[in-house]
Amino acid sequence: MTLCVATLSAHQRRMMRSLLAKESQIVEQCNKLVSRFTEMLNDLQCIDHRHDSDERALKCDEFIRVHASLDCDMTICEMVPDATQTAMTCDCLCIQAACFRILYKWIPQLDTLRMKLLKIKTTCATAIKYVPKNGVEICAEIEKIVRKMLKPASS
Repeated sequence: MTLCVATLSAHQRRMMRSLLAKESQIVEQCNKLVSRFTEMLNDLQCIDHRHDSDERALKCDEFIRVHASLDCDMTICEMVPDATQTAMTCDCLCIQAACFRILYKWIPQLDTLRMKLLKIKTTCATAIKYVPKNGVEICAEIEKIVRKMLKPASS
């Protein structure tokens, strides 16, 4: 097995560029989602510091309305075509490492972030539809989810 620093074929070079571009896209998307969770936490903490309970409830309802329309685009999770097959059949360690980093490190992390975002969106959308609890309780639930998501990201 070789690191294939200078021995890549044209196909392998294309594959390597595609894998690195895909990894960059996923990392960028993960960072955007972590930023979104951070913004959410800041918003929720600002709501928590409201002393007037009516104003706090109003701000929670506003937060719920905004986050009921979150976008959860999953298209970036698709793997580069033929990357896994190439990684399994070629003897280039660089291509294999890039492929497996995407598959086993970045895509699962992105999936987890997206699933939590989807859970928040669903919670907010359900709250608007059925109003099973008051907005303050829902905001408290969402804050727990967001805190859990940001804990591993910051350590």
